[in-house]
Amino acid sequence: MRYKADELSYERVQVFGKTGFFTNERIQRDSVPEGIYQYEVRHDDCCQGIPCEVAKGVLVNFWGTLLMTEELLEVEKYGHYYIMDDERKDGERSYSLDEFLREKEQKYT
Repeated sequence: MRYKADELSYERVQVFGKTGFFTNERIQRDSVPEGIYQYEVRHDDCCQGIPCEVAKGVLVNFWGTLLMTEELLEVEKYGHYYIMDDERKDGERSYSLDEFLREKEQKYT
């Protein structure tokens, strides 16, 4: 089920140093105001709640929706952006979404 953007509550987050708003719900695209970028976050296959991908849309392992006032360029360019490599094994440490995104940005820039 998708909800209208103005019906939900959000958590303020930082992604690549940009402020955004996160909810665990799916949002109807046509309810997002013009100038706001909508992305969806996928979690890991082990269902530990570890974010591993930001994309224009997520079908499987949906974790939540990001609303941003600025574009995430990698997602805009490629349609998705992986946060974590599959071979990485950090199951005992908890990371914020921002930590994952910053690490990935530093690794490939």
